[in-house]
Amino acid sequence: MFETSPSLAPQQDELWRLDAREVASLLREEFVSWWQQEARIHRMIAHLDNGGARDLGYTSVAGLVADIARCTGPEVKRLVKRALVTNPGQGIDGTEIPAAAPLVGDAAREGAISPEHVDKIVRVLEKIPATTPVEDREFAERSLVELARKAGTSQISKLGKELLGYLDPDGPEPRDTPEPTRALHFHQRKDGSAKFDGYLDPISAAKTLALLDPLAQSQPNDPSGNPLRRGQAERYGDAFMEMVALAASHPESPNRSGGRADLIVTIPLADLKAELGKACLDMVTDITASEARILACDCRIIPMMLDGKGQPLEVGRAKRLVTEAIRYMLAMRDKGCAFPGCSRAPRHCEAHHVVPWAHGGLTEVGNLVLLCGHHHRLLHRSDWTLRMVNGLPEFTPPDFIDPWRRSRTNSHTAQPRAA
Repeated sequence: MFETSPSLAPQQDELWRLDAREVASLLREEFVSWWQQEARIHRMIAHLDNGGARDLGYTSVAGLVADIARCTGPEVKRLVKRALVTNPGQGIDGTEIPAAAPLVGDAAREGAISPEHVDKIVRVLEKIPATTPVEDREFAERSLVELARKAGTSQISKLGKELLGYLDPDGPEPRDTPEPTRALHFHQRKDGSAKFDGYLDPISAAKTLALLDPLAQSQPNDPSGNPLRRGQAERYGDAFMEMVALAASHPESPNRSGGRADLIVTIPLADLKAELGKACLDMVTDITASEARILACDCRIIPMMLDGKGQPLEVGRAKRLVTEAIRYMLAMRDKGCAFPGCSRAPRHCEAHHVVPWAHGGLTEVGNLVLLCGHHHRLLHRSDWTLRMVNGLPEFTPPDFIDPWRRSRTNSHTAQPRAA
């Protein structure tokens, strides 16, 4: 564990004994101590990014940091970015990956430069072309750090422009204009995942962005850092899947179900209850038992009966787990995602069983809670717990977020949100 430096400043009632010069000198020392402390925080964040956050149930370290710090917004995003760019990482095989800006990290740990200096320098380094020789990139970083030790952030920007003009005199290459057509190239991989790209004409692109942009916006009131854990591409990916889910639930959807997706999941009942082993989705794609349990919360499940050798005997009828009437009552009660601080509307949420369906939990309002996709996965995979108290959902955070594990609820505003 890192040791924090004690504050150097005297108590308020002792400041009057000092003249202005002495107070100013103490203030300077406090700034240095503050910058060193943030650098120590950077090291902890970078360490947790090497699998630690995932072990605690979080898909990225940003969400974990946001929950521990009890804050959201661009400040947390910048903090995590500083941590990852100034500290070495770790590859899948355990080998160390050098920091992208090691000299910046060294200066930050000395307390010689401020977090704002770090941001300015990194912004310049990100604009250096990838084809630039390593020695030229190191020269640029070293020049910026040396200036930052004695200059303000505005001077960093000025020197950055001069360096970029020298390293990349032609500027970024112009982008090719896509052909005005609509096309979608879809390639499904062996593991069940898919890769696709394509083109949209201007009108189609405008219509698509009009739907995607509102769904891909940051959620500043979400203390779990949902928007912070995802880059722009990932947020648009999540938004696209929300569009798919909304389309699938439409009464006139081609799946003809008028509700959530129809899925065939093949898995032994014991594995489903224990969240161990593997399941087969739609008889093609392998998924974990934990993922199958998440799906079982709010999908139309078509059970497939297997004999002792794993051969199919019978395919049962789909059973609707959450009716539209129940979903409407949940929307009226929870007003959207029930996780503390989340502001996702009901139409973007899934119904979660408090007592799992695989363990005999009933599909009734008193045993169901609305959760957005991110918080649904977080609840299944982390140490967050949920219980119903007086008919309302109450969440308890892990002890590394709150040592006292005080329960939390989502205090939605009085204004109802559109379903």
